[in-house]
Amino acid sequence: MNSFKRSNGLILVLILAPALLFGFDLPGYMTMHGKVIDADTLEPIEGAVVYAVWRKCRPGIGSGSCGTGPVKEVLTDAEGEWKITGPKGNDDPGYIRSVIGFLVPWIELREIGYYRAGYFPFHKKPGIGDFSAYAYVDKAKEIEGIILYRRNNMEEWERYLELSRMDDFVTLIPVKDPERRLRDLDFNFRYPENVKRVYVPVDLTQYKVVGLKRAVTPAEKREARRLGSNGFYPNARQPLLGKALEYQYDIEGRRYNDVQE
Repeated sequence: MNSFKRSNGLILVLILAPALLFGFDLPGYMTMHGKVIDADTLEPIEGAVVYAVWRKCRPGIGSGSCGTGPVKEVLTDAEGEWKITGPKGNDDPGYIRSVIGFLVPWIELREIGYYRAGYFPFHKKPGIGDFSAYAYVDKAKEIEGIILYRRNNMEEWERYLELSRMDDFVTLIPVKDPERRLRDLDFNFRYPENVKRVYVPVDLTQYKVVGLKRAVTPAEKREARRLGSNGFYPNARQPLLGKALEYQYDIEGRRYNDVQE
């Protein structure tokens, strides 16, 4: 009887050990992929830094704390393509984590950033005409198309935000075979007249195209670089982004000088 209890106890420990050490998201991983292009020419951008950052959180009863978790970086290839594999993440800690508290951390949903010298980082300067577009297919609801997020000026930006707050929907452009259209850049990344407002659940594995707006004047380039530096996260090693921003590092990988300042 005692040996039976010990065996059950050992099995329970083996089951819970990964959760206690790493959080309940293990082994939930996913692959995110997409393409980075010039917002005006629609040509692929090679050598853009794409980085994914996850926050690692330790909840407590009534409160919690989060810090920088895993960070991954890649460079886009000659076709502007990139791919990153990492934790699925979870923005809802659930009851068990809330009770166990600091013993069970969890990984939040990731944040993805894009930077290329000479371009504004994506979504850091509202209303300049950068954009994102991703394929969406829901066969059950017979919905298929490309979800486009593009605002060319502050008036459009504010109008879209107000509309989103009212209905929590996104703008979908009905097209067939949307992922192929995006991969082949067989799309003009503009809003036609036949658009739909639909509710779309978050799916981080969808193929996504991001269009970066070029910084032209010296003042714009300085601003773009400053905004790009906001992509650094505390206690995270981000050598690719640092190199793109022309930062210098000591032997342990800590930034010690900004060569442009």
